[in-house]
Amino acid sequence: MYSPDPGTTPASIPVPSKATEMARSSQPVEIPVREEPRKPEPVQRPPEPAPQPAKPRITDFGVQQPQRKPRESELVPGMQRPMPEEELFEWTSAERPYKKHNRQFFTTIFMIALFLSLIFFFAGQLLTIAVVLAVAFLIYVLFTIPPGEVTHKLSTYGIKVEKNMYYWEEMGRFWFTDKYGQELVNIEIGRFPFHLSLLLGDIPKDTMRLILREVLLEQKPEATPYEKMAAWLHKKIPIDIES
Repeated sequence: MYSPDPGTTPASIPVPSKATEMARSSQPVEIPVREEPRKPEPVQRPPEPAPQPAKPRITDFGVQQPQRKPRESELVPGMQRPMPEEELFEWTSAERPYKKHNRQFFTTIFMIALFLSLIFFFAGQLLTIAVVLAVAFLIYVLFTIPPGEVTHKLSTYGIKVEKNMYYWEEMGRFWFTDKYGQELVNIEIGRFPFHLSLLLGDIPKDTMRLILREVLLEQKPEATPYEKMAAWLHKKIPIDIES
């Protein structure tokens, strides 16, 4: 067995000095910090939309709902049984738009009629002169005599103006216009006079729009050549002089 030589000394083992031990003891001991679990962020919900006002119903304006519903014929498939007419809505208004004019308006109409009559006289168009005078007289009557009252009725068949009946099947588009500060509803029809204009009177325009949209399309048609010519003439010769 090997034994170290007593004359030799083992390799010297380094011993830390007191200064080194004091420096180590003075250093702060780092204690691992335990991280707390993160709280889940609250989910941001979109703001709730404001409640929309309830849409007006037709019955809110005094319109009567039909009591009977269409039934299919048992004998002829695809055909509907005839139904009796039911009145749904009624209102009263003036027969036509009216505005009281002053004397200057009628003087202007007379001068225009006289000027046209002289032109047609020298052209030898005596029949045309009679037409011009008749139109001038008609304008005088329309703007001096106030219109009467008429009753309009909406039913399951169509629109009835006094004794004249216009059926839904022969109607096209409808639109609104204003004349002399009075609201009118205009409806296309498939027979003479091809155009129906009704004064609304005390009925709000939105009420009539809500009713007619159930059956007809709201769309204003393009102006006809006659309407364009009348608009051009009114622009060049503004005879609608204020009272």
